[in-house]
Amino acid sequence: MTALRWPGAADRVLRVVGSTGFWAVAGRLVQIFGFGHAMRCMGHAGAGLSIQVMAAAMFAQVVLSLGIDVVAVRHVAARTRTLEELLPVIFTFRLVLHVAVALAAALLLPFLVAESAVLSVWLCGCLLFVVLGMNFQWYYQARGEMTALSRIQTLGTLTVSLCFFLLFRPGRTPAGSDLLVMALVHGSITAWIWWRAGRRGLWTRSFLTRALGLAREGSAMWLFGLVYNALAVVGLFLMPVLMAPEEGQIQNGLFRRSYQPCLALQFILTYIGYIFYPRIVVWKDESDFRSRVLGLALGGVVLGVLCHLSLLWLGDPVFLLIYRDTEGVGIFPVMAAARFIGMSSGFLVWGLLARHRDWAAVVCCTGTLCVSLVLHCHWLGRGGHVAAGWICYIGEVILFLACALVYLRGERGRRG
Repeated sequence: MTALRWPGAADRVLRVVGSTGFWAVAGRLVQIFGFGHAMRCMGHAGAGLSIQVMAAAMFAQVVLSLGIDVVAVRHVAARTRTLEELLPVIFTFRLVLHVAVALAAALLLPFLVAESAVLSVWLCGCLLFVVLGMNFQWYYQARGEMTALSRIQTLGTLTVSLCFFLLFRPGRTPAGSDLLVMALVHGSITAWIWWRAGRRGLWTRSFLTRALGLAREGSAMWLFGLVYNALAVVGLFLMPVLMAPEEGQIQNGLFRRSYQPCLALQFILTYIGYIFYPRIVVWKDESDFRSRVLGLALGGVVLGVLCHLSLLWLGDPVFLLIYRDTEGVGIFPVMAAARFIGMSSGFLVWGLLARHRDWAAVVCCTGTLCVSLVLHCHWLGRGGHVAAGWICYIGEVILFLACALVYLRGERGRRG
């Protein structure tokens, strides 16, 4: 990867962002309507259980990521290791680890979950967990092929949404059906991607020692990912605890009505982040490194403010278009704005990573999670999904401010 010169490389970067963004937006628009239909068919309680299991699968995947993806992308960007060297190690380690954990969970769940309908949802979550664990986004990010990735993801979301519209019917769609469809469709695409990538060989017997070495190097980023994802999903698990269980699932379902389109927005913004993160590593030796990172971060905040203001007027029409009613729309603007602020924090975090200040990012996120837990315990039982949405927004703001202060302090110290 060659160093980019700004603004000489600006046009090329913007073309990549534009092309990637087009396919990402197209895919997520389809996803919003597809998941809207699925949620109507499953009902609030069914959708609430499904999102809880999906959040658990996503969180478990983050727990077992061990920070390896971030370390791999940073190595490739800094030219300290090659993608060809890292690929078989990471693939073999991930496959063995996630299949073993999923099988163990599937054997243990019947002893923990008595109701067969609920058990089937969790088993679907196990299958989805394996698919999530074999994530190939880092591979395309390291190769700088984000446009190709967005096209592949669009194909997957289009297929999933089409299955929802063809197979799901109101009142006849059990909870977990969406998880099963996602696991089968995205699992097929994932298998195809790795088959294509593995023509030079993906399996290696000497994976364990080298993978654990990457995990040790990525321990700070593993902890950061763990804490950040806990910050995002803690409300989903606390609502049934702090409220009556049935009411908690209904509140989860209402929360998901805003969470789902915001999750689609987050995926779009994540593609933008994936484009810039390796470049931030390359920029660290440039004289205007600080201004570039701050410019990206502040630009994301401005877009978040504009998004919030726009959705105050457009939130109702968007919900009517997706869900045919406006239940849960009140937290939609703040949750959408939080996604942009989260992207801005990501730029600052990678600014810290480029300087190998990984643990500074962990401290910022851990402090934010502690504040979030206090707010959840104080507010969630009375405020339900509305409180969860606002706490999500407040958490992203606190994290952004903390990362900005730590980043600026470090850069001033370096200049001094």
